[in-house]
Amino acid sequence: MTHEGHRKRFYEKLKSGAFMPDHEILEGLLFNAIPRKNTNPIAHALLAKFGTVKGVFAADIDALLAVEGVGESAAFYLKCIGMCINAIYGDEQKTVRLKNYGEFRKFVVSRLHDKEEEVLEFYLCDKGGKVLNIYSHTDNEAHRVSIKSGELSSMLAASGAYGVIVAHNHLTDSSEPSAQDDKFTCEMQLICSMNGVKLLDHCVYGGDGSVFSYFNDGRIDAITKKYAFENVINVLGKLGDK
Repeated sequence: MTHEGHRKRFYEKLKSGAFMPDHEILEGLLFNAIPRKNTNPIAHALLAKFGTVKGVFAADIDALLAVEGVGESAAFYLKCIGMCINAIYGDEQKTVRLKNYGEFRKFVVSRLHDKEEEVLEFYLCDKGGKVLNIYSHTDNEAHRVSIKSGELSSMLAASGAYGVIVAHNHLTDSSEPSAQDDKFTCEMQLICSMNGVKLLDHCVYGGDGSVFSYFNDGRIDAITKKYAFENVINVLGKLGDK
C-alpha cells in the first residue's frame, strides 16, 4: 500500500504540471517496468552511474543491467525510450526544406530513382517549403498507379498544409507526361482548390533519369487557373442557365 500511495502522489504531481527533478522523472518512468518495487533508489543509482537522464537513455543494455535494481525488463524499457528519442531527433535532423526547383529535383530523384514499380508521392509543405509530411502510394504494378479522389481529399483536408507537390515515376518511358498524367494533374488541382491547398507542382521522373516539371514547363499556372474550384462552379452555373 505504501508504494501505491507514493505512486498516486506522483501521478497527481505529474497531472498538475509541477516541477520534478531528474530522479523523480526516472522514478516515474520505472513504475511501468518495475511495478512492485520502490524505484526511487534505482533512479538515484542510474543518475549516479550515467550522470544525466540523457546519459541513462544513451546507455547500452549491459551497462544498464550493471546498475543495482535494474533487471532485463527495466533495461529494455529504458533502452527503448532512448531509441524513441533518437528516432524523434533523427527526424528533426532530416527535415527537408525545398527552397527552389534544383533542390526539389534532387529530392525527387533521391526518392524515386530506385523504385521497381510506379509510385505516386505527395509532399505536403508549409509556406516556406518545409516538407511537413510525405504520402507514398503504389498499386505494386510496373506501369500503373492510381488513387481515389476521396482519399486525396481526406489527406489534404487533414494536412493543414499550405501546398502540395506531386511526383510519380515512369519506369521505362521518358519523363514526358502522358495524357493520363495531364488529366490527373487537372483533377489534383480541382481537389486541392476544394480543400484550400495550393498545387505547387507535379513532377515526373523518367526511366531515362530525366525529370519533367509542370511548374517549370509553365503548365501548372494554366491548370491552376482553369481548374480552380470557383471557376468550375461558374462554368457549371452558366451551363445550367442555358
